[in-house]
Amino acid sequence: MIVKIVFLLALLAGIFLFFRVKDKKSVEKKADDKLYAVDMKQDSICGAFVEETTKYKVKLHDKIYYFCSEECKNKFIEQNTNP
Repeated sequence: MIVKIVFLLALLAGIFLFFRVKDKKSVEKKADDKLYAVDMKQDSICGAFVEETTKYKVKLHDKIYYFCSEECKNKFIEQNTNP
């Protein structure tokens, strides 16, 4: 009986330690991830903030306008090209 209890306690301790080590490795991995600040610009049509690297941008009168989508970009172009 005592042998069974000792065996079960050892098994539970092993399981506990296994998951504890596994969790530590995932925390260490997350600590190595690097975060970079990205410059954000506001979409002049809908007000959403987008990265400067967006593919949706238009240059008008030496100023660059940034957009969240093709729809917002087209709406801006339409508003600024129609008399």
